[in-house]
Amino acid sequence: MSLTFNADSHRYRLDGKPVRGVTGLIGAGIPKPALMWWAAEQAGLWAIEHYPEIPVMGDEAAVRAMRRAHNLVRDAAAVQGTAVHHHAEILARTGEVEAPEEVIPFLTGYAEFLDAWQITPLLMERPVGNRQHWYAGTFDLIATSPLLCDGRPVQIDIKTSKSVHGETKLQTAAYAHAEFYVDEDGVEQPMPEIAGNYVAHVTPDTREGEHARYGDAPLGTSLYVMGEGAEVIAGHFGEFLAAAYIAKTTKARDTVAEPLTIPSFTEQKAA
Repeated sequence: MSLTFNADSHRYRLDGKPVRGVTGLIGAGIPKPALMWWAAEQAGLWAIEHYPEIPVMGDEAAVRAMRRAHNLVRDAAAVQGTAVHHHAEILARTGEVEAPEEVIPFLTGYAEFLDAWQITPLLMERPVGNRQHWYAGTFDLIATSPLLCDGRPVQIDIKTSKSVHGETKLQTAAYAHAEFYVDEDGVEQPMPEIAGNYVAHVTPDTREGEHARYGDAPLGTSLYVMGEGAEVIAGHFGEFLAAAYIAKTTKARDTVAEPLTIPSFTEQKAA
């Protein structure tokens, strides 16, 4: 297989060489100032929750714990998101699914979304690659709907995050402009022409308990337009390439040579 993915390291290899993923390139190429404040908030929340323990822990241990508090929150959300993605794929493929109790509130609305929008899956969870621009990734769903883009193939990215972010326009455009996808037999296939990119924001059907974090987001699954039409998607792809360039050149840009020295009289005379 020309394109492989290691789930443990979350790394792709294309033609035996390391290749960076779409989401990683976007993350490294586009500043996210809001994340800094979110991370600080998580550190503060950790400190409030563990306030009685801090004197026992000591300053250094407490600072280390606060520094990684946002990682624990992020990782827990990622585990939940992966579970929802997995069971949502089975539901879309077969029309039914057995899921853990904590996932069911998400799937109820997703099932209603599939029916309401008359979604017919074409491809699900397939890795993609682009040799010219050297990137890889995995799209969630390519499908058709008589209610979207005149029934032509569209891409639907599934998000379980608190909200939908505009940078997903770049993510879906990169997948749409991949040169190929890898089928279930490990064979490269040309990407279908994508008429529109969308996000299915999959949220639980309740806002009680831990689900309160979704705030005012609509209950269940809502569909958001990321880009419709070849010209719009191509524009988003150009933005992705710009972000990817920033990400790929970071190391060279951050490398600073040794300071200059003043040439000696002998060196000047020799020159």
